[in-house]
Amino acid sequence: MGFIKNDWRCICSMNNKEIVKSILENNDITTFDDFTDVMAEIQGQLLQTILDSELDCHLGYEKSSHGAKEDENRRNGHCKPKEVKTKNGSFKVKTPRDRAGTFEPIIIPKKQTMLDSFEDIAVSCYAKGMSLRDIEALFSDIYKAKFNKDQISHLISKVNVEVEKWKNRPLKEFYPFIYIDCLRVPIKKDMVSIKKAVYVMLGIDITGHKEIIGVWIDDNESATFWTNVLEEIKGRGVEDILFISMDGLTGLKEAIEVVYPITITQRCVVHLTRNIYGICPKKEAKEIIQEFKKIYKSPDKSTAEFNYNSFVDKYVDKKNVVKKVQDCMPHIYQIMEYPAEIRHIIYTTNPIESVNSTLRKVTNGKGSFPSDESVIKVLYLRIDELEKKWTKAIPNWSTVLSQLCDLFGDRITKHL
Repeated sequence: MGFIKNDWRCICSMNNKEIVKSILENNDITTFDDFTDVMAEIQGQLLQTILDSELDCHLGYEKSSHGAKEDENRRNGHCKPKEVKTKNGSFKVKTPRDRAGTFEPIIIPKKQTMLDSFEDIAVSCYAKGMSLRDIEALFSDIYKAKFNKDQISHLISKVNVEVEKWKNRPLKEFYPFIYIDCLRVPIKKDMVSIKKAVYVMLGIDITGHKEIIGVWIDDNESATFWTNVLEEIKGRGVEDILFISMDGLTGLKEAIEVVYPITITQRCVVHLTRNIYGICPKKEAKEIIQEFKKIYKSPDKSTAEFNYNSFVDKYVDKKNVVKKVQDCMPHIYQIMEYPAEIRHIIYTTNPIESVNSTLRKVTNGKGSFPSDESVIKVLYLRIDELEKKWTKAIPNWSTVLSQLCDLFGDRITKHL
């Protein structure tokens, strides 16, 4: 390889002005596109020269040399021209061959047709929700490199190994807080597009940092499948969870208690508020919801009880609304048992709904996905980008951790 480096230094040591003058004299360059085309051609010629020089180095003599040779190995022409793609354009080169078949080029290895990290570009674009057709157009317009959808899919396929590792990675032993929710994604099944349930689990670990514990797919959302998910994370190392915030899926509380019997389940108060809003008379809905918010935003349980009784007295003629609020009160009284900082974390599933909103950006508008695996792949890439931004603990974590230690003792301290 030293021969090649010295050869390159020799080229670079030429008078740069003369090189530029020669290029301008021999090429009609009037636009930037003309410039990139010429530079791609020059790059191709230079790399072809380096390839040939590599063979000189391998054989130990230059072409047309008539001196004594070290062995019987000789040149054997060139392979068929191959198109090499770079971010500066495409060009064709012919890899030189030797009779013994021992020559392995370094500058452009055999079978390699790309010199730049098109894989990384494709994966990054795919993670941002671009379709294969969009990426194909990007490569063509920006890099003047022609890829079809199958080739781009192959570039992205290197993510498959990372996805499998992520899906089966060992998990932390303890999560103080977990949020669970589902979103719907159209996926083809038996040639028919159906909206499948994508189960998403977001955790907050002992350091206060957020982590997407995993995503799973099933035809529909059910407590039974959530039981399977919880059994899986337990098998992957999760020994204990303090709180799980969730929506009102039937049987979900009981499913959690089967796997984690001492975990506290908390209904999302925001979901409860939406349910109440749905049965309110339209003209009075805003006022009723404001009165209901006074209840769950109360500083303590006694104040919440007072505000609840005031609500009942005020809307006694609206029996359906009062009955709905009455059904919600056990979930509201439960959050009142904890300090305001903990209450703020567990009273709503908004953190995971925010995650799901971000995930929808890479699934919506893409039509039906061909398989569950393709959905998991695009979601994994988006999750990877999200988690890179989660560098700080959630607000007031030191206060929250201290409160948790007071409330739960050894269940917390043994993990510190």
